[in-house]
Amino acid sequence: MKNCPSCGHENLLDAHFCEACGCAFEIGKMEEGYVNESSTAFYCSNCGKAATEAVEYCPNCGSSLKKNKLSSILPVKSALTKKQKIGIIVGMSIVILLLIGFMGGKYYYSYPQQLSRLEQTFKTQDPQKIAEIVTSDDPNYHVSTANMKKFVSYYQKSENKKAFTSFLADLGHDPEQLKDFTIVQKGKYLGLFPKYQLSILPVYVTVTTDQSGMELLLDGKKLATSKGRNYQTTWGPLTPGNYQVEGKLDTEKSIVTQNLVRYQNSEFKSDSQLAINLHKVAFKVTSNIEGAKILVDNKEVGTIKNGKVEIKNLVWHQGMNVKAIYPTENEQLTSDSYKISETEFLADDYDSNSYLSEMNLDFEGIQSSGDVQHFLDRLYEEVSDYTSRYSIFGASQTSDLAGYFVDGLSNTDEKDFEKFINDIRTSGKKLRVDAETKVESITMTSKNIYQVQYLIYYDTVYTDDTADVNQVFRYKKALLRYDPTKATFQIDNLGGAENFETLDDGGN
Repeated sequence: MKNCPSCGHENLLDAHFCEACGCAFEIGKMEEGYVNESSTAFYCSNCGKAATEAVEYCPNCGSSLKKNKLSSILPVKSALTKKQKIGIIVGMSIVILLLIGFMGGKYYYSYPQQLSRLEQTFKTQDPQKIAEIVTSDDPNYHVSTANMKKFVSYYQKSENKKAFTSFLADLGHDPEQLKDFTIVQKGKYLGLFPKYQLSILPVYVTVTTDQSGMELLLDGKKLATSKGRNYQTTWGPLTPGNYQVEGKLDTEKSIVTQNLVRYQNSEFKSDSQLAINLHKVAFKVTSNIEGAKILVDNKEVGTIKNGKVEIKNLVWHQGMNVKAIYPTENEQLTSDSYKISETEFLADDYDSNSYLSEMNLDFEGIQSSGDVQHFLDRLYEEVSDYTSRYSIFGASQTSDLAGYFVDGLSNTDEKDFEKFINDIRTSGKKLRVDAETKVESITMTSKNIYQVQYLIYYDTVYTDDTADVNQVFRYKKALLRYDPTKATFQIDNLGGAENFETLDDGGN
């Protein structure tokens, strides 16, 4: 019997392994010279006999020992413990999470994404939120909610809403166009990603006056009093926005609104230089639309009557702007504006009969009373010709007449004209009717549509010695449409019977 040195189990004498625990028993030395003490012993996988590294086949059963050799050469790896496996999994998870976080942070804090968030903040028009993302490199300027409120209020005005839409688009995609801001890097997020902010560029305004003792105010707050002639003072830094600059001297004062914003303001440079000299101006405005309103600095000061209006006793200021507006049913028409310089239209030099005291504010594409008069003269001249029994009034002439009316032959008033002509031609006693017109007023109701009041004078000539009959009628609300492609008018309607007035029936 052979006792196992490991567990003490009794095994058969010729056993090579303990049948209880599998422990290998010590193998005796092989023939001298074939294997030595340092030779590596391993066992045949088929019969279990010990063999040496030097043989390729088991001396006991003849099985190949190549696999056994490889097995003996390769190191035996011990199995990982549960704690080791958990540690590896946790470590790999942390690495993956860090990688995902880095890639997510790289996208979230990228330049385009930061610009997009800046754009969304400005879109709220919340001064407090905007103040949190704005900085300034001007040491004398302090970013605050109150200051940003001044900026926001500028773009909340109806005339600046379109510019604000462009501002947001440029902020999100092309911030170099902003003019009042620059993009600057201020530190890093998480110590890894660049942090971008908007740096505001404050504005300054220089005020000059040649009058001593004038109080100078900004948004109602007194900032200076002029000392002597050629006085100059500069105010700032100010937040880009809209400001009221006021000058007071004795009982006179001048208030002007300055747009101190660079973005989409071609006049920023001139708006930043303001002269206040308290003298009065007077002038006459002419325009081609009756009833047009005259505005000075967007405040109504008069209405065009009979083609003109006189404007007097206004205190001049730099940038004084005059324009005419005319509201129609569908839109508001606006003339070109006129800026009055310091030496123009002085009140002491006003002369209503002098061209030097007059400015013209015509509207483009507007037809005058003279244009309407010319149209009516042509129409009634043809009508007079058609009434004569010595002229022809056939299909061709009817078609020509229809061209003066909207919808041509289908127009009700055109049919009345045809009837009028045919009644004269078929009359036994009437030779012809001569017609003349006089335009009394025109009013534009919408673009290319005019309401016209005009007189029509009829002189009926008879075939015998009957005296001519002279009659006068008035069309009070004739509606004419102007076709710019054909450069002519057409009669839409003559206003109906309720807008037709007899002034002189000629004794009939």
